[in-house]
Amino acid sequence: MKVAIVIAGLIVVAIAALVAIQPSFLKPASLALVKKSDIFGFSPGMTFEETSKLVSQRRYLCRQIRGSYTLECEINGAKVTVDSDDADAKHPIWRVHAELNNPGPQEAAVKSISDQFNAQPIKVHAGWTWIVGRELKLSYDGLALNLVDEAAEAKLRKDEARR
Repeated sequence: MKVAIVIAGLIVVAIAALVAIQPSFLKPASLALVKKSDIFGFSPGMTFEETSKLVSQRRYLCRQIRGSYTLECEINGAKVTVDSDDADAKHPIWRVHAELNNPGPQEAAVKSISDQFNAQPIKVHAGWTWIVGRELKLSYDGLALNLVDEAAEAKLRKDEARR
């Protein structure tokens, strides 16, 4: 009986030491791969109904552009535009554009964005790009963030070209 208590104590001490050295040991592997894929809660792929519910829950000040499923919102000093697919019955979001108010130095903003989205930036001629979520591309040009579902955008361009 005493031997079992000593062994259990040693196991507890070993696990405590392992957690102290490597805190991510207790974090499930599925959480390690989770990346942020939204701007102010808006994420490509959300239906217009989900978007409307989010606006109501968070009490965002938004207006719908007449004759479309585009929302313009003023959130924490940022002008946010949410574009939805007009042709699809569920009107899923395909792009979120946020013009930031006084974003500060670009290097600090890029680091902050990288940390928030848990992704590495790629320098491009017009700013920075990150691949986040499933086929989502985030870009930052020093003034605005764009989060785009690349597959939906390509489909919309193809549909417009046919018209």
